[in-house]
Amino acid sequence: MKSRSTLSLVRFAAIICLSALAAIPQTASADDAALYDATLKKYVRNGHFAYAELKENAEDLAAFEKFMKWQATADVKAMSRPDQIAFYINAYNSCSIKAVLDHYPVHSPNDIPGFFDKLKFDVGGESFTISAIEYDRLIADYLDMRAHFAVVCADRGCQPLKAGAWTGAELETDLEAAAKFFVSDKKYFSVDKEKGEVQISKIFEWYGEKFTKDPNRPAAKPELFVLPWLTGDARALMESGKYTVKIIEWDWTLNESLKK
Repeated sequence: MKSRSTLSLVRFAAIICLSALAAIPQTASADDAALYDATLKKYVRNGHFAYAELKENAEDLAAFEKFMKWQATADVKAMSRPDQIAFYINAYNSCSIKAVLDHYPVHSPNDIPGFFDKLKFDVGGESFTISAIEYDRLIADYLDMRAHFAVVCADRGCQPLKAGAWTGAELETDLEAAAKFFVSDKKYFSVDKEKGEVQISKIFEWYGEKFTKDPNRPAAKPELFVLPWLTGDARALMESGKYTVKIIEWDWTLNESLKK
């Protein structure tokens, strides 16, 4: 039988160990990634985000911040290629949401100084601006130009925000859906057969050359990148080459879903 002094020493050592463990910062777990999906499912409505409602819900806001901490240190290199692409799409979109939340209320992301090229976010063990997530990782590393249809910079010029996190498992399906949506909505693309005019989103002016660099979808001209998703008169006009291009101006209004 152990003496009282021995038992006391054991208890003391246990207390010290527990105290030391409590003092160690808790690292984010992979489960924290699911918190972003839950946030989007709750606060995205018709492609717009309920910023004011999230700011008023302390518990949900804390969950979103917990996801951001996971994202900051996530091991991207250990992920599959589809998971990496999904990761950076989520990073771009979540950092855009975070920037708006930190400066809310705003009418447009352009109301936030340095929204695209000055504000820094920790993503996958690196520090990026919102633009750098897209240009230096998402587009530069993976060369899938459909990603331009997936990133949402918190305004209505972008396509609707997906009501859930992007995942590697559904990446191909979702990117194809985003491309098809782009050519189906006159806000982003349309043709006027009588005028011989192709009207297309300003992203094809901003990133024109990039749309010709997709190794899996080569295009002689930027606007021809959308050809695989066209049918009927639209496809016939663009294949003829007898058209002019008109750029659709961007809507910088915040993609906000107002309170119910």
